[in-house]
Amino acid sequence: MSNQQISELSALLSESHTRTHQLFNKVDPELIIYADPDWRVLDVIWHIAVWDRQVTRSIEAFQAGGEYAIPDFDEQSFNQATVQECQELSQEQVIKGSNQARQGFISAVERFNADQLEVEFLYPWGDEMGNIIQLVNYMVEHDEEHRQEINSSTGQQ
Repeated sequence: MSNQQISELSALLSESHTRTHQLFNKVDPELIIYADPDWRVLDVIWHIAVWDRQVTRSIEAFQAGGEYAIPDFDEQSFNQATVQECQELSQEQVIKGSNQARQGFISAVERFNADQLEVEFLYPWGDEMGNIIQLVNYMVEHDEEHRQEINSSTGQQ
């Protein structure tokens, strides 16, 4: 494992974030992507930002010699709470929060030592452990899933 790999993980996160925001800029932020409960494009952007903050907390806890998991985690309730939280925010607040959250995630990844890249730690959802390489790849896949769903909802490819 090398510092090159840390740089590659950082770039992967940055590129994925850029692709998400490029897509966001092409679509109506109020477009409903999921129904029952309704999630707008803007809510999806916030949802990704919330998860960026949660994984950053997990990484930082590991780097400090501890661990972090969301207390009493229930995925559906947690995700719905993020949508409700987003309803109180302006588009500008969501974009700013999204950019800050991803930058925090990238910064936490960049603080890894090369010899820590394959060390497992607790992920924030609390029932899974893995290393930073796996976590970054998982979160980039999460971004991609949401981009594909936005594209499907708008008829874009």
